[in-house]
Amino acid sequence: MHNPIYLDNNATTRCDDEVYKALLPYLKNEYGNPSSIYSLGTDIKEKIKNSRKKIAELINANEDEIVFTSCASESNVSAIMSAVKTNKNKRHIIASPLEHASIIETLKYLEKNGYRVTYLKVDDRGRIDLNELEQSISKDTLLITIMMANNELGNIYPIKEIGDIAKKNNILFHCDCVQALGKIKIDVNLQKIDTLSLSGHKIYAPKGIGVLYIRKSVPYIPLIFGHQENERRGGTENVPYIVGLGKAVELIKNNYDINKKIENLRDYMELEIKNKIEDIHIYGDIDNRLPNTSSIAFKGVNAENLMLVLESFNIFVSTGSACNSKNKAPSHVLIACHADLKNYSPIRISLGKYNTKEEIDIFVKRLESSVNMIRKRTNIQ
Repeated sequence: MHNPIYLDNNATTRCDDEVYKALLPYLKNEYGNPSSIYSLGTDIKEKIKNSRKKIAELINANEDEIVFTSCASESNVSAIMSAVKTNKNKRHIIASPLEHASIIETLKYLEKNGYRVTYLKVDDRGRIDLNELEQSISKDTLLITIMMANNELGNIYPIKEIGDIAKKNNILFHCDCVQALGKIKIDVNLQKIDTLSLSGHKIYAPKGIGVLYIRKSVPYIPLIFGHQENERRGGTENVPYIVGLGKAVELIKNNYDINKKIENLRDYMELEIKNKIEDIHIYGDIDNRLPNTSSIAFKGVNAENLMLVLESFNIFVSTGSACNSKNKAPSHVLIACHADLKNYSPIRISLGKYNTKEEIDIFVKRLESSVNMIRKRTNIQ
């Protein structure tokens, strides 16, 4: 049996060796509390400041606009709830129906408590209509929340144009940039983003560290009160993971070219699959998606069954968002795209910097045999 072939990098990534090496001292020897006034604490505070600076530079923000959180879900909820609390006279929010569960569930909660949410329509490729967005705006609109890139389809959204619309109408704009980080450029000023969420474990840093960007001019009420993070997020800072995240961001900044290699590998994979397997469908905006993502379905083949067969060959893919893996209901993303899930339920393949052509060749070979086996069992010709 070959080594594990991991093709689910949108769910999480393996911690980079350099990131692990950078954070390790802060798990044991460099253990000071950054809130302490003696050197063991103030030295640690400088390390946090250094990571904050790296992140700010990567997204063209100011250092004091960067807040460390436990994860992107916390960042998303914090941004939305703050927008609601600081705009008490307005009760309307505009969102994409393809947002991450942390946003969708927060919006559902707000709807139960008197807020009105307009979910923009998407076509069968998961694309939104900017004209509909503009027409949905009212005097009661307090927030627009649209992700920069979708975790299941890989779609990239026109964030600059959305930011321009929000700015023109004096509406707050929140953007979930978790999947975009490290794959496409983020510029909060060019794109006119007011609040933004990021996550460490999607860019080869550990799980348990996130970022919330808050534009200096935006009023903000914390979700967790306390004196840390300039009183915008209470709780002792997760120093090792903040240092690790800073290192991961440094590696991103110096190696954006890796994405072209990943994109070429993804395109090679899709071509090989098309050449070897009949009746397939690739979901999403094919011409405008992340370089690493492929949502692909095989007629008559149940995605969950296919995933389990591939796992028996030590190959790991997913059927969508990791956050929804325990939910047996169909993906809200695919439902919004009017997907024919009875005949074409997709697996999500998301490549990373550690994947190789050799792995892809093994995967495609195993995929072909697995699809043929399942189709034979279910009498799909």
